[in-house]
Amino acid sequence: MKEVVADVAVLVGLVVCTLAVIGVWRFPDVYTQLHAAGKAAFLGVSMILLAAALTAGGALWPRAALIVVLLTLTSPVAAHVVGQAALRRGEDVYSGDDG
Repeated sequence: MKEVVADVAVLVGLVVCTLAVIGVWRFPDVYTQLHAAGKAAFLGVSMILLAAALTAGGALWPRAALIVVLLTLTSPVAAHVVGQAALRRGEDVYSGDDG
């Protein structure tokens, strides 16, 4: 049963990471690209770490939990700093107007 849950977690993690890449590629401005990269990468990596911890046994749980905690703490900070740098650089926010 653990293997099935781990397989599903890997698939979900890969789909979420793939959607993050597509979002970075397709979104029009740095702010929406940053949102896609920050949120989806965190969720995707967390799911893949869950799958790794499920299949590896008890030895990997503390490491995986520590990585998820560190990602939880550092991902929003990094996104904020990149967004602040883009704002200071004068990057425009896409308004949705094609004209």
